[in-house]
Parts: sequence; structure tokens; C-alpha cells
Amino acid sequence: MKGQFITKSFTLIALVSVAMVLSAGPASSSGKWVDTGKSAAASPASTAQPNAQASPSVTKKIKKKVKSALNKVNPLRLVRDREFKKASALFPDFCKDWERKLHDRQVNNVNHIAWQQKDGWETGTYTGYSAVQKCECHQSTDGYSIGKVTYDEFQYYVMGKTADEAKHATPKVTDSTATTELFRWDKNKWFY
Repeated sequence: MKGQFITKSFTLIALVSVAMVLSAGPASSSGKWVDTGKSAAASPASTAQPNAQASPSVTKKIKKKVKSALNKVNPLRLVRDREFKKASALFPDFCKDWERKLHDRQVNNVNHIAWQQKDGWETGTYTGYSAVQKCECHQSTDGYSIGKVTYDEFQYYVMGKTADEAKHATPKVTDSTATTELFRWDKNKWFY
């Protein structure tokens, strides 16, 4: 109950602050002050009047600034920003570990090929993986940490007079798939 009150208070303070900043800010989108007619020397004909209807691009910029300001004072967003700093610092190590796991999986796949006899040859297929090509950490619009790992997955075909000879033969790629996996940060670690 107390936490909800504090969150609502911060939100209210943020909204009031943003409203005050926007109402006291420049009257034009160029960042220059516009004479609003308060000068004693200004004539009624030369007095600049505020535009009653802002252009869509100005409205969009204002909305973006308001959202950015609210995100900065939202306590939950501040927590998620701190989490993101930690998560993004740890993600490269997670990617290296993921690459090692893909390699281990490929070695296991090679050791467990289901061999078949075809025209006097031992043949088999297995799945293999490239090195990690991209390792990126992003923050969602709500502030959650998201990890993205990109690599290729290959289907290999091997053949030889014996299964051992086939295992050591140069594999032929029969199919490849560009793979992107998404991971989430939760409870101070990356989940997969």
C-alpha cells in the first residue's frame, strides 16, 4: 500500500513538473523565444500569437519529451534502467557461454548420428552451428532487458565406408537456417 502511494506521488510530481516545463518553455519549435505581446513597445498588429494548433511533428516531439521525462522519474523505470546496465554488462559473457553450449551440442550430435546403409556406404546427418554472429542487448519500451543472439544452424550430411570414416569425412551442408534467439533478464541473470 505504501509503495503504491509513493509510486503515485512520483507520477503526479512528474506530470506537474513536465506541465510546468512545457508551459514555461519556448513558444516556437525552433527553440527561440517568441514575443507573446507582453512587451510595452509591441503593437497589436505585430504581436506574435501562439499557434492554436501545433504541427504533427511538433506534437510528436512534445509527446516524446513528456514520455522521456516521465520515464526518468518513474521509480519502476529507474529500477529497470539499473537492471539493464547490469544485464548489458553481463550479456557478452552469456553469449560466449551460449556459443560454447552450441559447440557442445554439435559434438553431441556428431557422436549420436543415426547411421544408415546406402549403396554400401555408411551415411548420416547431424545439426551443427556457426559461431555467434551477433550478440546484442536491448531495452524494451517498458524498460525490460532483452538479449538477442544470432547464428547459423546447419544440417550436415556425411558418408564413408565405415561410420568412423564418415565421422572424419568433410561434411556437406544440406540446409542452413539463420537463427535469432531472444533471452530475458530476470532475477539477476539471463534465462534461456
